[in-house]
Amino acid sequence: MTFKVICRKNIVYRDSTSPLCLLFFQGKRKKSIGLGVSVAPAHWDAEAQKVTDDCPDRDNIQFQITAKIKEYEKRIQRLEIMELPVTFENLFGQNGKRVNCTVGDYLKQIIERLEALGKYASASKHRVLCSHLSRFRSLNIRFDEIDHTFLRDFELFLRKNGNASNSIATKFAIFKAAYNKALADGIFIQKVNPFAKYKVGSLWTRTRKRAITKGDIQKLMALEIEPSHKTEYTLFTKDIFLFSYFRDCRKKNKNFITN
Repeated sequence: MTFKVICRKNIVYRDSTSPLCLLFFQGKRKKSIGLGVSVAPAHWDAEAQKVTDDCPDRDNIQFQITAKIKEYEKRIQRLEIMELPVTFENLFGQNGKRVNCTVGDYLKQIIERLEALGKYASASKHRVLCSHLSRFRSLNIRFDEIDHTFLRDFELFLRKNGNASNSIATKFAIFKAAYNKALADGIFIQKVNPFAKYKVGSLWTRTRKRAITKGDIQKLMALEIEPSHKTEYTLFTKDIFLFSYFRDCRKKNKNFITN
């Protein structure tokens, strides 16, 4: 299987740009995957398969192209490692046919894509989920093997390991999103949705508000530091804290305190 990046000049949007896509070839078959970006045809170098140097927003567009290429290259490599044929069905999960892809494999794909897009915080949350799942059960389990009992036992495992309700809810929300994405990608055929009975929202609990109040800020502003504790550093600490508070309030368009 081979692929290349093309600009579909036969499609022209209102802003005079045309969409970019990956065009895959296998024998006489071909399939295009949109990249979600478009450029003016004059700013596309078809031979080099990249945008020209004078293209507006060049770096961002080229980054998205590279990220998508890496994503599919890794998919192909994973299929080869698993000794599966690299076909359109296996690569794209078409026609609802299940690809022999485990929960661990799929979560790793998500992590790699998030990191390629620079979404490191989200990638980190998925890594934490992987870590807990691997200690609970083998990551070689398939999505169609997950049932209500699996979810219930996983919750119990997390609680026994000191996870609070909201921490558990976060992990289950990420797990549910990955499950639904795998289903949408045709990775498996769903028999029964385990999350339909297992309500993730019921895990959330209200927490005590820990934000500092406006009254506390007013007290700090009026605070007179005792002479015995009044130094250059204590005054600076007070001033820099108040400065940070007012700056953040202004960023959030809140009414902030003035003298």
